[in-house]
Amino acid sequence: MAIEKTNVKQTPKMFKLPNLKSRKLVIAGGLALLVLISATILNAMPLAVNVITLHPKDFTKGFTEEGQVMAAQEWPIFNPIEGELQSLKVQNGDSVKKGQVLIEISTSDLNFQVEGLKAQLQSLEGQRLQNYKSPNEAQLAQQRLLIQLAEKDVQTEELNSARMKALYDAGSVALVQYEEALAASEKAKSLLEQQKLGLQLIYEQHQTPQGTELYYSHQKKALQVQIDQLEDKICKAVVVAQQDGTIKDLYLKKGNVIPKGQQILTVFTNEGYKVESFVLASDALDIKVGNPVQVIQTTSSGHKSFEGTVSNLDISAVERISPLGLKENRVKITILLAEPFPNVVLGSNVDVKFIIKKIPDQLMIPKIALFPYQEGDAVWMIRGGRLKSNP
Repeated sequence: MAIEKTNVKQTPKMFKLPNLKSRKLVIAGGLALLVLISATILNAMPLAVNVITLHPKDFTKGFTEEGQVMAAQEWPIFNPIEGELQSLKVQNGDSVKKGQVLIEISTSDLNFQVEGLKAQLQSLEGQRLQNYKSPNEAQLAQQRLLIQLAEKDVQTEELNSARMKALYDAGSVALVQYEEALAASEKAKSLLEQQKLGLQLIYEQHQTPQGTELYYSHQKKALQVQIDQLEDKICKAVVVAQQDGTIKDLYLKKGNVIPKGQQILTVFTNEGYKVESFVLASDALDIKVGNPVQVIQTTSSGHKSFEGTVSNLDISAVERISPLGLKENRVKITILLAEPFPNVVLGSNVDVKFIIKKIPDQLMIPKIALFPYQEGDAVWMIRGGRLKSNP
């Protein structure tokens, strides 16, 4: 039996696209596969981190305040008397020697006052001399003559009474005559005493009253004290330098009227610089004389740093206004710069870093490297090429 082969013509198979839901599943699966592959690759790669190599350093703790540069030695000069500036002998930046004249104050008003007081003194002396006027000589001569006449009358009457006594004793005259002679003698003596009292009265009439000399003496002393005070002011009107140095803080002009006690200038020496800073009273408790200080000056080319030492702390705080307008109690701190001649400008502001604690040779790390760990903190450390936490 023969088998007949029949050629059957078949149509080729066609690819059928999945529906939308199926396509989303395929895409999601592909992404998940990519993420897994990436994670596997990343886990196999080393982690890039910022590494800090620690070296021992000195640990310091402190705070920063603003300060002002000043000369280490300076002497402010104040106006000794009130008056008009007559002569100005120096300018800012001039070098002066001890005893050199700096300024002169006009003393014309003081000179007029002195002349007036001296005139009063002479007038007072004239008044005193008038109280010591001597008696009139003619009057004195007349009274002395009367005394001489009275003395002669006394002598005459005494001789007469003696003669009458002798006659009475001899019985030649009566008792009445003798008694009359005695009475005449007594009367002559009385007249003599009256004339002597008259001379004394003349002297007493021209005698100065008690206390007059004391009065004029004190009046003259009071005037002389005023004259001495004015002459002392006249001497002080010429202001001289008390030390060798350089002039600064001079802002006066000829003709200015300067009140007494006003600061007129400052003399300083180029023998070093100091910085004055005012710190909060609470911070001043941590500062001691001898503490190191860092002074930082800002310039156009950068920051310059100078070393300094605390040389003085005021014993009391003063009230100052902060840049925010708040009242604060602050203590003035004086710092001497270690360099005697740094390149600074007097009166310029600087930053003063006070160091209140210093520990040498310490390993220090940034605070941002810490992270919470158990009940404290920890840092990552590289050991054997791997990061490990270290409490």
